Amino acid sequence: MENASKALIIAGAILLSILIIGIGMFIYQQATEAIEGANMNSEQIAAYNAEFLNYEGTQSGTSVRALCDRIRNHNSANQEDTSRQIGIVYGSNGKAKEQSNIDDQILSTDVNAVKNEMRSGKRYVVAFTESTSGLIISATITDASST
Repeated sequence: MENASKALIIAGAILLSILIIGIGMFIYQQATEAIEGANMNSEQIAAYNAEFLNYEGTQSGTSVRALCDRIRNHNSANQEDTSRQIGIVYGSNGKAKEQSNIDDQILSTDVNAVKNEMRSGKRYVVAFTESTSGLIISATITDASST
């Protein structure tokens, strides 16, 4: 009887060990997938940035309004991954929320507020800020006449 109870204790310990190892492997795989998703090679970064870099420099109001639409659509598509959202600021006083914290979600209303300030007949200067990984994280728009 004594041997049977020891055998049950040993069997329970083995099952518990297997369970702990399985949980550890699951956590490791999840962390590896997250790291692999965050690490992009230079070609992927260039492709990511390419759709926005066409708007860099002096642009017409119509082009800047199109950029605002593109940023809004991009942010809507990346709602789950806030590190891939792009903030937008108009002028030095910041008429919309700039992405100061990588965990902040950029709202469509923030982008629309900037878009509503753009006038078709005016010229604007668009500059982008990149993160340390090289991804564009914010766009700054200023009047071309004020620079």
